Amino acid sequence: MKVPGRMLLLLLLASAIPAQGKNLLFYGNSFTYYVWGYGVPEAVGWIATAAGHANPTIVSALTGGGTLQYYATDPAQIAAIGSLPPGQTWDCVVMQGHALEATNGLGFNAATFRSSAVTIMGNVRAHSPAARAVMFQTWASAWGQMYYPMPWPVPMAMHDEIRGNYHLAVADIDAAFGAGAASNAAVGDAVALLEWDPAWYEADRFHPSPSMILLAAMCIYTSVYGQTVCEIDFQPASPLGQALAAFGIGEAEWQHLAGLADRCADPALRHYPGSGDHLLLETGAGPGPATACPLASMTVGTFVQMRLRSLNGVYDGAPGWLLINLFLTGAPPGPSPTYPEVQVDFGSMLILTSSATLANPLSFAIPMPFSFPGLSVLVQGLAAQESTETGNPVFTTTDAHELVFY
Repeated sequence: MKVPGRMLLLLLLASAIPAQGKNLLFYGNSFTYYVWGYGVPEAVGWIATAAGHANPTIVSALTGGGTLQYYATDPAQIAAIGSLPPGQTWDCVVMQGHALEATNGLGFNAATFRSSAVTIMGNVRAHSPAARAVMFQTWASAWGQMYYPMPWPVPMAMHDEIRGNYHLAVADIDAAFGAGAASNAAVGDAVALLEWDPAWYEADRFHPSPSMILLAAMCIYTSVYGQTVCEIDFQPASPLGQALAAFGIGEAEWQHLAGLADRCADPALRHYPGSGDHLLLETGAGPGPATACPLASMTVGTFVQMRLRSLNGVYDGAPGWLLINLFLTGAPPGPSPTYPEVQVDFGSMLILTSSATLANPLSFAIPMPFSFPGLSVLVQGLAAQESTETGNPVFTTTDAHELVFY
């Protein structure tokens, strides 16, 4: 069919116009910007473009020690909402409160934190009626920080209080503006999977290192874009790879952190979601380290490794199993109708290995002696202890991982 000249010109002009990236407004403090050279907003942009998205427009309203109450009420902070060009609207507002604001410790009030989040969303929705809120769930301080043993005896107690109030803030926003108006970027959950090791923090044991900044950006990316990070093809020579290399972050660390971020993403985004507790499955196929990324490929001679870990001591006393299923690639067994956190088929699965206690990681490693192209292996870890997340009184599961034969 012949295309009229005027229409052809319009098509050519349209193809030459750069795609419009997302418009993202960040409210936060030094947890968002603290690092020598880049902060969370910049890293979200790098990740988005590495994933093939148009470069986002980012406006950051960041102040040291800032609270959501301040951002909700200060005229200059509210004015940042109007900083887009005429006719453009915000896709998301990312809210990060003071390190203690989502607690009732040291003079803070979690109810004020929650109501301030709703107020900020109202301010943004007055300008951008379809904008979503992304709550940047902060983390507990590292072991050895001054907040322990008062007002919290251990990091887990601080983590649980912060986490619970961020979840309540999401529920408050949804109640005020409709289901799906807000989501939780579970940065604090991902940091918990690092077991609050001081090595991941700055020297003060609460500000983030460059690696933790990257982890936070990964979690926020999944909430903003609705995609996981492990699927991004990380290239050391890419702009993203070169930017991170300046901070000593290479491909191995990228993969390690990406697996943790994806493990803490919304279950609807994860390939094979488990219970979501402090239990972690890491797998590897090839020379690199095992990670929590859920997909890998293998053939004859591939070095395959699996590791099931209890984190933060939660499942140290529980027996553990590594369970496997063989299935046609593209036709996984699907979650159990009774226990949706179980991804393997109890009727056909095999026990690969087990341990009477998970005080030490349960590990399995082998050079693959065969290959079955067209088939996949599904691996899932299980601990015989109650799940806090699902309420299952008998067992907890990890996310499952798929190893594809080729």
